[in-house]
Amino acid sequence: MSGNRQMRAAADAVVTRVGLRGLRVQPTAIVIARLAVTAVLSFQLASWLPGTSPRPILAPLTAILVVQVTLYQTIHHVWQRVVSVVVGVLVAALLSSLVGFSWWSLSLAITAALICGFVLRLGNYTLEVPISAMLILSLENGAAAEGRIVETLVGALTGLITGILTSPVKIQAAEEALEGLSGTLARHLHDIAEAVEKRPEPRTFDRLLFQARSLSRQVHRVDGELVQAEESIRLNPQGVGMLRAMVALRETLAALEHCGITIRGLARCLADHANEPEQEREDPLSKSDTRSRLAATIGHLALAMSTYGRMRRQQFATGTTDLEDPLAYHLNAARVERVNLAEMLRADSPDWPLHGELLVHLDRLRTELESGRRMRMEGRPNRRLRVPKPSTSATLSPIRRRTDLRRARRHSRPRTTRTQFPPLHRPLPTVREFASWPGRHD
Repeated sequence: MSGNRQMRAAADAVVTRVGLRGLRVQPTAIVIARLAVTAVLSFQLASWLPGTSPRPILAPLTAILVVQVTLYQTIHHVWQRVVSVVVGVLVAALLSSLVGFSWWSLSLAITAALICGFVLRLGNYTLEVPISAMLILSLENGAAAEGRIVETLVGALTGLITGILTSPVKIQAAEEALEGLSGTLARHLHDIAEAVEKRPEPRTFDRLLFQARSLSRQVHRVDGELVQAEESIRLNPQGVGMLRAMVALRETLAALEHCGITIRGLARCLADHANEPEQEREDPLSKSDTRSRLAATIGHLALAMSTYGRMRRQQFATGTTDLEDPLAYHLNAARVERVNLAEMLRADSPDWPLHGELLVHLDRLRTELESGRRMRMEGRPNRRLRVPKPSTSATLSPIRRRTDLRRARRHSRPRTTRTQFPPLHRPLPTVREFASWPGRHD
């Protein structure tokens, strides 16, 4: 059975690598075609317009630079590119009309252009400001300045239209990443269950603990996929109404992240138990029937984890699922096995802290999956959600809010008069008087 499982895991890994390679090749080809077509169109449009150079290469150059993966990034780059070129041309035109071209006017143009670029926060396009200023200042031709601005606008406009029409929505990639993460967690639980049932050497549990600690990297990778999906729907006409789907994806990732943390604690608990020195007393967890019961509980949780990932994927895609009953069955079976396991682990055992920690981890896994099963997914809505405008107090800084709250409490607090205590007319006793009081030494 172990050999079949290893062969199946190896086959799944090969299929995953081949699928990921195909997914990488396909977007790369699309990006190449997208950039090439955009550059050619911008060149052709610029050549038709008056006021441009005979070979308007600046238009396709701008189009290639501004076209990004998402529409939001494309708009951001369009704004930075256009502003950098226009500011550079204006700086050069101003200096050219006042002082002409010389070594000190060139240094003045570069300094002024860099200052403008940093003030406007143009990012990677900051150096484009002095480049445009130097080119226009060296030509001393107004037609060149006009042509550079026109070609830049044509390239930016072509890139913007391409971004609006072809920017993809990457929600499907995020859904696949979440399903893959749930499968990884399920496989790790299967490995733990198999190790518990066989009771191998302690180094096996140490290896499982090392693998469980690496689950956080998988969670961060999936979080990166969700960040890309969220950015792909910003200002994208194709992403209208997908905000609720992104919220559901975030909730699913949070549930899986909590499960990953619990699996790491479970692996650490089993590794601590396996590395304990042999003692004369008998530990209930070392018995074969107890280990079989624990392995059965973890096995049902692994099946529930895998079913949960596939169920959420169906809900994201269609809004309905037929996997709620299988998930409920595995969760109920895990609950029954956990109850039987708790009866086999005696409360009066000296190892009760370790046993209690083990049961807590099992309960947390089952509770997290049950709460995830109760989350209803109504599918992708057909309209954009309205986000309420925050109130004035919500937009203030934390220090300002605390100050306003203190001021409000101070004004709303009723005025109270201080209690005036009568003065002490009798002086305090000395040490000798205090020691001579009757009953002091009783």
